[in-house]
Amino acid sequence: MTISNRLFQPWVGKRYGNESIFKIPILIVGESNYGISEGSERDSTFTHRLINSIIDASWRHNFFSNIQRTFVENANTQELRTEFWHSVAHHEYIQHWLPRPKVAPTEEMWTTAQPIFREIVAELEPKCILFVCKRVFDRISISPDFPVSTPLSIDENNLFTLKSYKSPHPVIKIDNALASWIYHPTSHLGGFRKPRGIVSPLVEAAGGKTWV
Repeated sequence: MTISNRLFQPWVGKRYGNESIFKIPILIVGESNYGISEGSERDSTFTHRLINSIIDASWRHNFFSNIQRTFVENANTQELRTEFWHSVAHHEYIQHWLPRPKVAPTEEMWTTAQPIFREIVAELEPKCILFVCKRVFDRISISPDFPVSTPLSIDENNLFTLKSYKSPHPVIKIDNALASWIYHPTSHLGGFRKPRGIVSPLVEAAGGKTWV
């Protein structure tokens, strides 16, 4: 799909929705991309080219492999990567290039991003939204348009998750989707084992099937 006037078009898997391995539409939201513009046409397909290169293993990055392994057990074959990434959608919230990691978006970038995100949600109609950056969730969750929903209870025996997260874990409602957050997958609080205790109950609460 193509949404007009967007710098980065969202990745939408071929089986996104009820035909996915999760049986519901799941939208994963990151914060931003880093680099230099290659022109509007190349920029618009950047996320697509990036994820396709992850699938075929021509490029590797722990950010993407950790996201996948948070949802499913493994990401070590092309078949498994194809199955996962074609079951989800992925959107970068900030629609500007940032020069390098650890550079924060400007207030203007945050302001520009909000209506674009609302349009993405309206177009994709997710049932579950996972923010893989707490900073984005914190910005989103203060909006009166997104009411607080029933928080997630973390299993007290899930020691990996409780190393980084507290129970109950916040959830908000964005249109018809349940939304929550995990720490950045490459941060010291992130990884893939720790957030499983957040992601699995979130997917289940949204009516989906879990694979971990």
